[in-house]
Amino acid sequence: MANQNFLPIAIDIANQKILIVGGGQSAYNKLKILQRHNAEVEILAIDVCDEIKNSGVKYMQAPYHKSYLKDYLMLYSCSNNEELDRQIEKDCREEKVLVNIHDKPSRCQFVSPAIYRHGNISVAVSSNGENVYESIRIRNLIKDKLQLED
Repeated sequence: MANQNFLPIAIDIANQKILIVGGGQSAYNKLKILQRHNAEVEILAIDVCDEIKNSGVKYMQAPYHKSYLKDYLMLYSCSNNEELDRQIEKDCREEKVLVNIHDKPSRCQFVSPAIYRHGNISVAVSSNGENVYESIRIRNLIKDKLQLED
């Protein structure tokens, strides 16, 4: 497998439709992050956890089907189902929807970095999806340093 080579970019997702497939804790954690950026997030899953149900976000309790991809900018799959993830990746690439398969950087078109935001300044640390915890550790070091200088 070739190493991933993600381009670190900042993208405005405010009011953009983003679909999360999966209704468990991983999906809820991703939802919380995306809501901080004012995205129009929707959840698609057969089983949806109470935190998602109580979040105020639109959720659909149904099995995944390619027809759900219409009009989404990107999709995060938090299904923890290898077969479903393969189908989602294939469908998203065909439909030109950016796809992220949770904890599978080799299957992703994009990864989300560890982000620190202070006012209009954002610092993003990425490890090309290979070492999330190291990205978070470095992000926190930067955050601590910047807070000392405020």
